[in-house]
Amino acid sequence: MVDFSVSLGTILGLSGIAMLASVVAAVLGFGGGMLLIASMPVFLPAAAVIPVHGVTQMVSNVSRAFFSRRDIAWHLMPAFVTGAVLGTLLVGLTVVQVAMAYLPLFIGSYILLNVWHQGFMQWVSRFESMLMAGFVLSGLGLLVGAPGPVFHPMVMKKVDGKHQLVATTALMMTIVHAFKLMVFGVIGFAYLDQWPLLLALIVSAIAGSWLGTHVRYRTHEQLWKTAMKLLLSSLAVSMILNALLG
Repeated sequence: MVDFSVSLGTILGLSGIAMLASVVAAVLGFGGGMLLIASMPVFLPAAAVIPVHGVTQMVSNVSRAFFSRRDIAWHLMPAFVTGAVLGTLLVGLTVVQVAMAYLPLFIGSYILLNVWHQGFMQWVSRFESMLMAGFVLSGLGLLVGAPGPVFHPMVMKKVDGKHQLVATTALMMTIVHAFKLMVFGVIGFAYLDQWPLLLALIVSAIAGSWLGTHVRYRTHEQLWKTAMKLLLSSLAVSMILNALLG
């Protein structure tokens, strides 16, 4: 069990970041979770980061999916849920040693190739599936907290436009975070002991999702696609450099 207390300043600071993260995620469909988890170690003990982040991100994704529910690609969900259950069971209920130092290098390279290399996209599409996405994202979610962008390029190829992409990935990550929270609850994280912090983060995440959804519907499609590619690429380059230089 993780025992810690937070100040009013911590609650206010994290709430502001959580709202900004939800706005970013609602506009672009990714990035908010990584922004939030990168900021949390400044405020919280390491053992509390992933479960607290999971609560905030699950609410952010639930609210984003609700506000855009008419755009969800429901036909992709059965295979994804099946993979997520398998990934959660494998990583959450067994002890698996992963070379975490090199994981960002592989993820970053995958994102760059998938976004910019047409030949790689055609080759890898033979192996990509929603079942694999559910399996990998649920497993990574337990280990690194914010794995959402990993399969973003793949999902972009399976949906129609930005609104369907944002809504569908929101539901995907809702499922991933829900399974993750169950695992941390089983191993002893006391969510109710931190209700003031979690309540503040929940309210901020919902407000950010509402605001970001309204902004997204006023964003030009081509501008959105360009921003997606540039931000995914910058994220991938950052991952690669951190892996090589860290």
